[in-house]
Amino acid sequence: MVKRGELVGVIGSGGDATLICRRGRGCRYYLWVSVDRAVDVTEWLDKRGSLIVRGTGGEGFAPVRSWVMAPPYVHARIVESLDGYAEWLARLVGREVRGRRVLLGFSGGKDSLAALLVLLKLQEYVDFRLHVMYIHIPFLESPRSVRFVEMVSEKLGVEIEFVEAPRRDMKALLKWKGMPRRGYRYCTMYKAKPMRRVLKEDPRVIEVVGDRLTESPKRFERLSKAAAARIILIGRKFRPTYMLSLLDIISIVRESGLIHPAYLEGSPRVACDLCPYRVLYEFHYIPVLEDPELIERVFEKTWRKWYSWTSYETFREQHLWRFPAKMAKPLLYAKELIAERSESELERSTVVDYMRRLWRDELPRAPYVSEPWTVAETALRAWRRRELLALPMKRGD
Repeated sequence: MVKRGELVGVIGSGGDATLICRRGRGCRYYLWVSVDRAVDVTEWLDKRGSLIVRGTGGEGFAPVRSWVMAPPYVHARIVESLDGYAEWLARLVGREVRGRRVLLGFSGGKDSLAALLVLLKLQEYVDFRLHVMYIHIPFLESPRSVRFVEMVSEKLGVEIEFVEAPRRDMKALLKWKGMPRRGYRYCTMYKAKPMRRVLKEDPRVIEVVGDRLTESPKRFERLSKAAAARIILIGRKFRPTYMLSLLDIISIVRESGLIHPAYLEGSPRVACDLCPYRVLYEFHYIPVLEDPELIERVFEKTWRKWYSWTSYETFREQHLWRFPAKMAKPLLYAKELIAERSESELERSTVVDYMRRLWRDELPRAPYVSEPWTVAETALRAWRRRELLALPMKRGD
């Protein structure tokens, strides 16, 4: 969280919860009871960080802390200039990459765009063929994402291969299986198939993985070993940006002038507009979909089949389709009970404002580190100490 060019805290959202940690004031957990309003549930969480409330209708439950669990935010910068960073990469992996095809799966989000910009700069130092692929999921993803990718292609002068999941298959799956939900995102196989096909056809292709070390706990655990060993390229997996800090990523994207509209609307991520991993407040605004009538029919069928224990109006307002029905029922009951008991609130407009500042206001001042691996090492130390905010160690510490 940024205010007048200074870091004032850390904010993160996941599931239907938001965590806000203000410097010197501790952390508070909030549960979204509507798209516009969240309530403070910090004092209601048990030792595991779960919200368990009981009423005459049974028990309400929400795994609040696990939803917002995140690796430490490292307040530092690596990239003073793309040229300098590209030169460093070229010295590290130039021999292995030279003359080969490098495949990047591009989403339009900040991490994949930063990876694309780094690769384009790296091409000025190392000769390789860049293959950029964008995979569109019809019906669940707004056409505006396609337009944004086209704008990126035109402005950067890079060819981006457009691949679309089979429309007939997606329509059949939506009608048959209902909306994708947490734990069952059948749509993701269409994101992976085209990439796997290219990798299978040409064993010399190098795949760029745009994951960032501090993006999520699972990625942190998976990538921390590579960071400890100071590895960027292993086998056919190339991770040119995984050790960059969030400030690095945002700065690189902002300098390009190519900011996805979802970020300016206050969303922390770029994903399908009907992705089940979106937080409830993100559904305050949904871009125009290509076939809203189809989606409405799928919503109604999904409700009738699994969620008819509540009203259709509540099902739609809470976007309960994101959760398996067995989880959605105690979650909804927890919201109903806690909304009456909690006095402290958080408004959607506040969260949106914090998110927008990252893309419009002055970025917070942060120290530059001369050694790119310092950010990863700083994050690892903070992770072991269970700290959410990490600062690089000064010499002599």
